[in-house]
Amino acid sequence: MSQPPYSRHAAVLALAMPLALMATARAQAPTATSPDNAAVRAEFVQQIESLEAMPSPAQAGTTGEASAALRNYVLYPYLEAQRLRAPLRFGLVADDAAIGALLKRDGDLPWTRELRRDWLVDLAKRRSWPPFLANYLEPRADSRLRCEQLNALIASQPPPGAPNASTGGGAQAPDPLRTSVLELWMTGAQLPDACVAPFEWAKARGWFTPDLLEKRAKLALQAGNAELADFLLRSLPPESAPQLRSWSRLLRAPERELDALTAAGPSLMLAQDPEAIAAAVGKLGRRDPLGTTPRLSAFIAACGRPCALASPATPGELRREVALGAAWSRLPQSVAAFRMVDDAALDERSNEWRIRAALWAGDWQQANAWIASLPPALAEQQRWRYWRARALAQQDDPAGARAIWEKLATETGYYPLLASYRLDRGYVPIPTVSPKDPALQQQLSTRPGMVRVRELWLAGRNEWSSLEWGEQIGSLDNAQLVQAARLAQTWGAQVQTVTAASKAQVFNDLELLYPRPFEIEVAAASRASGVPANWIYAVMRQESLYDPRARSRADALGLLQMLLGTARDTARRQQQPIPSAADLFRPEINTRLGALHIRELLERYDNEFVMVLGAYNAGPKPVARWQPSSASLDADVWIENVPYNETRSYIQRVIWHSAVFGWRADGTPQKIDKLMHAITPTAGGDDS
Repeated sequence: MSQPPYSRHAAVLALAMPLALMATARAQAPTATSPDNAAVRAEFVQQIESLEAMPSPAQAGTTGEASAALRNYVLYPYLEAQRLRAPLRFGLVADDAAIGALLKRDGDLPWTRELRRDWLVDLAKRRSWPPFLANYLEPRADSRLRCEQLNALIASQPPPGAPNASTGGGAQAPDPLRTSVLELWMTGAQLPDACVAPFEWAKARGWFTPDLLEKRAKLALQAGNAELADFLLRSLPPESAPQLRSWSRLLRAPERELDALTAAGPSLMLAQDPEAIAAAVGKLGRRDPLGTTPRLSAFIAACGRPCALASPATPGELRREVALGAAWSRLPQSVAAFRMVDDAALDERSNEWRIRAALWAGDWQQANAWIASLPPALAEQQRWRYWRARALAQQDDPAGARAIWEKLATETGYYPLLASYRLDRGYVPIPTVSPKDPALQQQLSTRPGMVRVRELWLAGRNEWSSLEWGEQIGSLDNAQLVQAARLAQTWGAQVQTVTAASKAQVFNDLELLYPRPFEIEVAAASRASGVPANWIYAVMRQESLYDPRARSRADALGLLQMLLGTARDTARRQQQPIPSAADLFRPEINTRLGALHIRELLERYDNEFVMVLGAYNAGPKPVARWQPSSASLDADVWIENVPYNETRSYIQRVIWHSAVFGWRADGTPQKIDKLMHAITPTAGGDDS
């Protein structure tokens, strides 16, 4: 006779049962593991991987007994926690006593986080509220768990009629509970299904007054969530909150509603919430800036002179939003649209984008005038000093341009690199060497948390290692951070090295910030693809910070963050072995396929590396939209006008990284001529 699933899972529970009885002094302050303790680390890895690879409840007890050495290992609490999580994967009965004992023993230490959340979710499903409330931690809770806590608190209320029971209107309800419900409910965002029950309970007690319903509906509208706003407004009389109802209509059908306001004239316009008009015009401006321009002109004309609309819907502010939409779409009308925007309506974003629009249009005189009018804090940024010089050079003032570039080229970063390019010279980084303090490194290395960071890294548990690292460096001062970075470097933990050095604002120590691990693999990938090694390193650093086991939310894997489908397609075309997901965590495979993919993109984009980087980060479809429509465009102008902030920053950083890695490889001044090919209208082919 076969055993039921619960009995099949008994082995894992048996392994975990001693937790309820453990003395805990060892686990609370684990001893440091010696650097050569590879055998126990290998046993830990084997048992963790066995737990993660369990395909069914029938195999849930196959990890085996832990040796005495493993039970005394600094990472053993991670194994204990993962064993206790195993039943939850299969919907089996959790060992509540053992989990509760571990959480009581270890509190909010990193290995308890996943276990605590999964267990709380399971307890909520079972409506097992006393242990839920006993182990709930507000700082670690997401919206779902916060709502489950409300369910637990509500279930703990005395029955109707009992002393202190909540009665009609909520007058006798406990104030803390009412406050908690309203704080969570008062948001413009949709909330998880777990929130429905506590909100219905609160609604039945009259806690959601008409005034509060209107306030939340407004939050929803400000977040662009007309659906939620309409749901909330249905609980109010039809004649109430006319401005909010009009706002919702403006969001749902902005063309129709703006035309109706234009036809109705100033009295109806002024009856609207200015935020609603601004939201509608902004939405239209992003979607169809060219078509919105005449519609907005008619609207402003109908408003009267002067138009009495208040901020954020003054005529200048509305024109600003349409001009921004035109600039993001790189329309020829962008410069003219910005010229119609009152200076009083300009903010930092529009100040910058009107300059970018002028650069795209090749209107250097206008670009120079707008740069000259920037607020001092913006004007002194490297970005706008560089473009000031570019504008001067285009207006026959090479001496003025050169003076700016000469000073800028002595600094560090992407724009100083561009300044050297404009001066037709190689850029030489200005490295510094941070102090070395072996005694402080040794002191840091003996901290239990630091020992765990190192062991987790060596065990290939990089995500857990980074979590522990964040906890460990959070309270360090700058001097300690630098030594922590140097300590992590001795472990080969490059992610931790760069993280700590960056937190210490050590930006010129190129030894710390730009290590060159995986040199054999990168050199082989460069030979196979023809892609320069410093380009591969630059993409690697930006994509994964050298973490061979990095995994993004989109399931991009490994050093060059390749999607499995992309890697397999590349392998087929390049006659390489078809990789598995696990293969992409192997540096030699990931770097080879990643470099071959970059080579294919270079062929697609006519060797325009900046477009390759745009496609690598944002995908080929946006890059196709960003191409110039008629004449070729300077690469620096094209990069500056990339409308996605993340992608623009990505391209700039990878270009900078490539120069630093090139300099680190041979010490020669770095020229970026090969990176700065003009962007042609025909590059890139289709946008599939």
